[in-house]
Amino acid sequence: MRYLKIIFFTLLLFPFATNAQLIFGENAKFYNSYNNPTEEQFVGASWKDGTIVLNDDSEITGDVRGNTYRGSDINSFKYRKMKGEKAQTFKAEDCKLVIYDDLRIISLPKNLKKMSGKKRFFVAMLLGEHLTIFQDPDANTASSGSNEIILNEGQMLNFLALKDGEVSKLTKMNFRKQIKNLCSDNAAWVTKSADKKWLKYDNMYEIAAFYNATKE
Repeated sequence: MRYLKIIFFTLLLFPFATNAQLIFGENAKFYNSYNNPTEEQFVGASWKDGTIVLNDDSEITGDVRGNTYRGSDINSFKYRKMKGEKAQTFKAEDCKLVIYDDLRIISLPKNLKKMSGKKRFFVAMLLGEHLTIFQDPDANTASSGSNEIILNEGQMLNFLALKDGEVSKLTKMNFRKQIKNLCSDNAAWVTKSADKKWLKYDNMYEIAAFYNATKE
């Protein structure tokens, strides 16, 4: 297990622009538990336990909360070691990763097409060694009208995937085709994906986690 931790911290030396690296394992830091929902996740303004991974790979742990919003976007985070201490402000340029309660928020370039320039925060559904799934700030969510009942209300209708330094869009309508194109370089995953009950949008987290766990 000590070997896994050494690998993990080595991977953190690489910028998130290439991929949000993560070693999967029982004690791997920042691992997401299964069954993450596909509903939109929000960072709150309340103080909660958190960790900030700085650009030099050092970690600070204490109380964290979202700060300076534009709609649901977080422009910065406030951090304090404990209640009563003066808070510090951290922007996306100042860090690689923020843990807020059970959410993982990654710092990536605003221009995802070129993966360059100023950075912004993105809420990650899954941090992975090979594949990372994160929220699209511009995504629509499933909603109902005044007299309608809709399943999966609040579910985001698309996510973004980061693999090999490139970002792809995963939409609910074309999910199976898109995820197969993205993960076809993993033979174990291809075999598993033949199960249509498993390969569905609502199961995106486990689908991506399986890819990471079996990719050689």
